[in-house]
Amino acid sequence: MSTIIFSCPQPGTNRTVRRFRGWRARRSRSFDSRDSHQGSSHRHDTADISRRGRRRHLSPVLAISFRSRRGQAMITSSKAALDYQALLASIVSSSADAIVSKDLNGIITSWNTAAEAIFGYAAEEIVGQQVTVLIPPDRLSEEEAILNTIKRGSRVNTFRTIRLRKDGAPVHISATISPIFDAAGNIIGASKIARDVTEWQRNEDIRTMLMREVVHRSKNMLALVEAIVRQTVRRSSPQDFAKRLSARLQSMAASQDLLVQENWAGVPIKTLVKNQLAYVDDLAGSRIVSSGPDLLLSPVGAQALGMALHELSTNALIFGALSTEHGQVDLRWNVGTGDTPRFTISWQETGGPPVTEPTEFGFGQVVLIRMTEATLHGKVTYAFTAEGVTWRLDTPLDAVRAA
Repeated sequence: MSTIIFSCPQPGTNRTVRRFRGWRARRSRSFDSRDSHQGSSHRHDTADISRRGRRRHLSPVLAISFRSRRGQAMITSSKAALDYQALLASIVSSSADAIVSKDLNGIITSWNTAAEAIFGYAAEEIVGQQVTVLIPPDRLSEEEAILNTIKRGSRVNTFRTIRLRKDGAPVHISATISPIFDAAGNIIGASKIARDVTEWQRNEDIRTMLMREVVHRSKNMLALVEAIVRQTVRRSSPQDFAKRLSARLQSMAASQDLLVQENWAGVPIKTLVKNQLAYVDDLAGSRIVSSGPDLLLSPVGAQALGMALHELSTNALIFGALSTEHGQVDLRWNVGTGDTPRFTISWQETGGPPVTEPTEFGFGQVVLIRMTEATLHGKVTYAFTAEGVTWRLDTPLDAVRAA
């Protein structure tokens, strides 16, 4: 037997169906019910009923309770429970984190809106596919380990990894994976909550790079101080050594301060060259010749070229052409024209000690080649010839020019 409870705004609310016998239905969208010892299917909306000129409006079903023939309650399905299920579904759908489920064979069974945004697949594209479509080939072993953990009934605690978007681009995620149980307590799959941490990872990489650069520049600074002291001693009398040394160290610090101050608003290339090489000019004088047209560098362009010039001048002063009395440096840059103009800049050393290509490349070479190419989307040539060191950058003008 089933008991169906209605609610109406007039007196007589929460009556069972039997209390409304004799009333005539005037309007009803749907009213289906089927009793069973094991359960029931039902569909109830609203209805207007009348008897002897009196009318009542019945709101949606609030509760349906099922009893056995002995009167024992078996199942209670309430509107509140249905609303709660709808709430949970809404939470999953609107979550900013990807919530994805899969079965024990790795087949994706559900896919929320955030998963679409993070990975680029619509639900109808990805549901039914193997989850390995999201995993880079070199990380496929992770999936096997994850499924083994899930099959033991254990959770995979939060970890960071890389997955693939639909367009093949890598996406860094932070994920937690938990087993899914059926009503009988059997493990039937896994639920994964994933958060896009690509931006966080990028910032972390930048912080790591900056820390390496701080360490590297600190070592370079000590080496520069040593070189400045050595050359100051060579060209100064004992009486004015301290004065000259102090002035040169202050000049070096001032050039660094100016570069930092102007780096974010756009820097004229001639100002960048002058300030970045100021301490070298004080030592080398006319042995550094620079030439090229005026150009306002973007913050990114100024930062990348400033780091490269710092590295080149440091090496030249310690190891290269500027470490001798007669070595020279020719620094030139050029701005092209046309639909896709190019920017080129070259550093050519001559008259220095014999140079040989290093057998191992340190962080300085990373700055001069890899970082410069990656930041400015150009091509770097770095050669150790009989005449001296040559460094050249060729890149699109828009990569260095201020907007």
